[in-house]
Order: sequence, then C-alpha cells, then structure tokens
Amino acid sequence: MAKAEKWYKKRYFDEIIFFSAIFILTMLPDFIKPVSMMYLVKNLVFLVLLYGQAILHRYFIFPFLMNRQYLRYFVSGILFIVLGAGLLLAVDYYWVDPDYYRAADVILFKDFLYNVVLCSISIAAFLSLFLIRNYSKELEKKNKAQLMLSEMNIKYLHAQLNPHFFFNMLNNLYGVSLAEPSRTPELILKLSDLMRYQLENANKDIVNVKEELSFIQNYIAMEKERVGKRCLIEYNFEDKKMEAHNYQIAPLVLITLVENAFKHSLTTEREWFVKIVIQLENGVLRMSVHNSMQDQSLKTSSTGIGLLNIRKRLELLYSGYYMLDIIEEGEEYQTNLVLSLKHYNYE
Repeated sequence: MAKAEKWYKKRYFDEIIFFSAIFILTMLPDFIKPVSMMYLVKNLVFLVLLYGQAILHRYFIFPFLMNRQYLRYFVSGILFIVLGAGLLLAVDYYWVDPDYYRAADVILFKDFLYNVVLCSISIAAFLSLFLIRNYSKELEKKNKAQLMLSEMNIKYLHAQLNPHFFFNMLNNLYGVSLAEPSRTPELILKLSDLMRYQLENANKDIVNVKEELSFIQNYIAMEKERVGKRCLIEYNFEDKKMEAHNYQIAPLVLITLVENAFKHSLTTEREWFVKIVIQLENGVLRMSVHNSMQDQSLKTSSTGIGLLNIRKRLELLYSGYYMLDIIEEGEEYQTNLVLSLKHYNYE
C-alpha cells in the first residue's frame, strides 16, 4: 500500500510539472494581460485538450515505439498529431474566438501548423517526463542489483558449496586411492573441475546453461562417491529440443538447491534419497528437487542463508519471470523452480 501511494505521489508531481510547462507555454500571456474571464476559461479547456491528447498518446501510440514497431508508431503518431491539431483548430474556430476567424484575411493553415507544433511539444514534454522517470527507476534498480551482487559474490564462494564438502572429497579420494588406485585420477579431475568452475564463474553475470548443468552433474557425481552407497541418488535432465547451448543463466543459482538437498536429507531411520529432475523446453527451465527429511537427532542449527541468497538473486535477476516453491510433505522435502531463460535483467 505504501509503495502504491508513493507511486501516485510521484506521478502526481510529474503531472504538475507537465501542466506547469504547458501553462507557461500557452496560457501565461493571457493571465498576465487577460482579455476576459470567459476567454481564460476557454483557454483552460484548450489546455485540458492538450493534456488529454498527451495522455492518449502515452497509452495508445507510444507502446508501438516501445515494441519497436517504428513504422506503425511514425504513421499513427503523425495522424494522431494531425487529428489533435484539427480538434484544437475546431474548438478555436467555433468556440474560443469565432469572431477572429470570420475575418477575411485569416489563414487557417497557419493556425493549423501552430497547433501541430503545440501538440508535438505537449506530447514530447509528457513523454520526456515518462522516459526520464523510467530511466531513473531502471538505473536505480540496476545500481542496487549490482551493489548487492558484488557484496553477495564475496560470500557466495563460502555459502554455495560447503567447505566441508571439499574436505570430505579429499578424504574419500585418499580412501579410494588406497582401495582402487585406478579411479583416483578421474575423481581428482572432477574435483578440480568443480573448484575451477566455481572460482572462474562466480563473478560473471551469465554463463551458458550447458556449462552450468555440467557443473551440477559433476557435483552430483562427487556426492555419489561420498554417500552413494547409503543414499539413493537420481538425476535426470530432459532437453528434447537440444536448447541448452542456446540459453544463458546466472551462475551458481541452481547448485544451491542441489547442495541443500544433500545437506538436509541425511537419515538413518528411513530411506535416504535425493532425486533431481531438470527440464528445458522453449526457453523455460523447470527444476524439481525431491529429498528425504533429515532425522531430528542429526539436525544442526541452520541459518537458511543458502535459500535466502537464491531468493534474493532470483528476485534481482529474474523478477516476475520465476517461481520458487518449497514444499514439506510428511517426511520429505520438494523444491520446485520454474525459470524463464528468455528474460534476464542484465542483458
């Protein structure tokens, strides 16, 4: 409610500025040296018509320009100004000053051109206020997002992948190197790929979807080495149209959900499982993470910073183009993310 009131106040203030500018342009001489009160009233009607035309142009003609329909905007804009100028001339001719137009030496075309200029200036003034306000809002939003991201990126390396994961992997590598030395090089390579990807891409705005999914797959593979004998782990990626290489995504957004599932799924009383399904179709990514609920006896205090960070990043980067639902059903957790890869705030 407070935001709505603030928006209306800003709009009201902008329109006062607009009215004042048009008033100075068209009415001030008449107020300084008025002919009659009726003449002033009629000119106020003239002013309202100018304002109304600017409003109509803003909502019905200007969208063509915003949608890059330049020819349509140019043609409809010219016709709109011509019709507006004609309406002003008709009001002037039949109501404001009919005696003036009865004079034989009056050139209607000259007055018509004056009205065309007046209509053009009023529309330009109104649109200028709109564009300036819109640009300021977008600039403020972008600066705020960049500031928050720069602060979050420093914490992100620590928050996204728990350092204990790497220690566990190193311990597992040591055990595997003793029991099955032939597997050690492959696991070392996967671990180095994980670390390299995170360090190289954490500060980027966007990365290729295929690369991000490859990172997730490597992460899951390493988790299988760590807990695969005790935990049922399933991962499935569906990309029927082979779109992954065509789209970009903010780096390290999805991995939080994956890591969170492994972190909070440990159980000794029931089946321990983590199931991950990712689908990509027509530029829309759907991710479903289903995992067992951690035993109460095994739970540790959690700040929830991982999920909090991902919500903030999604809101900053994909505001209005994502859905994130976290559902607790019985002894299971389910996290669903729907993300439009066609919309990104820093393209």
